[in-house]
Amino acid sequence: MSFVVGNSEYRPLATFAGAKITGVHESLLQECEKDIIWYRENFIGKLHWNFLSTEAHKGPIAISIILDMESATYKILLRTSSGAERLTVAASAVSIAWWRKLVGLGAPLPAILSLIDKSIHSSNLRKIKDPGIPGDLLTMEDRQVIRSYKFGVIYLQKGQTTEAEALANKMENTSLEFKKFLNFLGETIELKGWKGYRAGLDVTGTNLTGAQSIYTKWQGYEIMFHVSTLLPFNEADKQQLERKRHIGNDIVVIAFQDSDDHPFHLQTITSHQNHVLLIVSPCANGYKFTVLAKNGVPPFTPEIPESSVISGDAVSRDFFLHKAVNGERASYKAPSFATKISRTRQVLLNE
Repeated sequence: MSFVVGNSEYRPLATFAGAKITGVHESLLQECEKDIIWYRENFIGKLHWNFLSTEAHKGPIAISIILDMESATYKILLRTSSGAERLTVAASAVSIAWWRKLVGLGAPLPAILSLIDKSIHSSNLRKIKDPGIPGDLLTMEDRQVIRSYKFGVIYLQKGQTTEAEALANKMENTSLEFKKFLNFLGETIELKGWKGYRAGLDVTGTNLTGAQSIYTKWQGYEIMFHVSTLLPFNEADKQQLERKRHIGNDIVVIAFQDSDDHPFHLQTITSHQNHVLLIVSPCANGYKFTVLAKNGVPPFTPEIPESSVISGDAVSRDFFLHKAVNGERASYKAPSFATKISRTRQVLLNE
């Protein structure tokens, strides 16, 4: 396993002395899933208030507020185009005029807003009394939950150093080690009539995207692997655009090297969509790997041990897939994706 970063945007992720290869010991819930659970547990079926604004300083926003008598706190879910915040404010910290208390009125909205975000003005918010709004807010968040992933897989034979060479390889010329690695990732499925997540692959039986693919269901998520050597090969196309059309649109790509005698030149990867690269090569104890991410992708767990070696067992597989899934999730925070996601939330909030 070797590579040359060159003038590419990729950078190797750090390894850690105390890190270990482990199974999944942390919640895989996405932030929007946590928001859904929090809203269900603390708001749904209880008296609470929902406020909407399309003219706020932060763009369109939705605010849900409830007074939790048991904990003597106001719980607030603030939804903006950049994401959601789960906030808790002590009821004692909210200033309420004596006359409001006398007539049984709660805290005024401006008093609550001043404690969470002074840039939000109550005059821009309108209270929504429609009983269907809590369900609409849940639906909005649910539409952003990612339940399926597609990862690219390319294969480099001994001596190959470029993406173009990797995309030109045929399945019949791949090594036994590569075939074993594909079995490590998932199961081989027939695309004709496939009913699961297809990741843009043709399942009509015409083999427009090949006859088979690699797929797995992991931790409740579906993962389809766009394997270069299983996608159609065009002898007349030096760029193998059909293969690149799929793999070039994957956020995470796995590059398998038969040998590390010649480094993989990362500047030959031309896709703007690819953001995380896992380079893998066989070794005596299993597979040695390195994870690289483009500039702008924040660090993501699980931490990689200094040895950077995984075996072929179930625990190592969990670790590897966990790293790939979190790599895609972290990529959504990179500038190129964050803007698109913000626009999507803005549209949903305006709806």
